[in-house]
Amino acid sequence: MKTLIALALMASLSPLAAEDNIWAALVLSTNENPPREVPRKLQDFAPTIRDVFGYNSLYLLGQKKQTISAWSSDWLVPSSDFFFKITSLAQESACYRVRIELFRGKSLLLTTESRLARNAPLYIRGPQWGEGQLILLLEVR
Repeated sequence: MKTLIALALMASLSPLAAEDNIWAALVLSTNENPPREVPRKLQDFAPTIRDVFGYNSLYLLGQKKQTISAWSSDWLVPSSDFFFKITSLAQESACYRVRIELFRGKSLLLTTESRLARNAPLYIRGPQWGEGQLILLLEVR
């Protein structure tokens, strides 16, 4: 059964393209009463954030889109306080294998390796910040 699920997941992934971009966003998630209106650029992600992380209000702190094919390591600066360093480790048939580092100023807060594929956004729970939780969003577009 696990093999069938894995095959179905792989079949749903779109093939990579030379013009692929990586979109990175830094989101502050909070619980507010009444909930805040979801920013337009986060509307597709709001249901997952609500269901998985349990937050009802989202703030887009910053975002950036970068072409994947031309880089091996790049800084994506989603906000003035926090930024990502994305290092491309390999291009596979249906995904990119990357190392993701989150910094606040010069301090490294998080390092992880992951695979990024089209139609499969990556959500990473970041640190608590202010009155909420940071969530890093990465998507191949």
